[in-house]
Amino acid sequence: MIAEPVDPRDVLQDEDYPVYRVYFWLQPDPAWAAQSWEWRIRDARDVFEVIAWAEGERGDRTYQLFVEEPILNGSRSAGVRLVRLAGDDPTRVGVASSTITFDRE
Repeated sequence: MIAEPVDPRDVLQDEDYPVYRVYFWLQPDPAWAAQSWEWRIRDARDVFEVIAWAEGERGDRTYQLFVEEPILNGSRSAGVRLVRLAGDDPTRVGVASSTITFDRE
């Protein structure tokens, strides 16, 4: 990890209520195909609310947490880019799974 100072004047726009995605994963055995359930989360107060929801829903599954970033083609939407905040995709070769834990003080 690299932490460095940043000039905040390069920000062109910020989003108070981003759209999140949560992908739940279940792979009971590495030899089996993983199952996934994908959810889109809107109007959350913050990322901690999304994490609390995901933790309550996950059961014995792992999950990935993303923020949606719109991709524009001129003034028209061309889809979304997902920016991963936490978690791993168990179907990616060579990627170890992880557990997401956040503490809010």
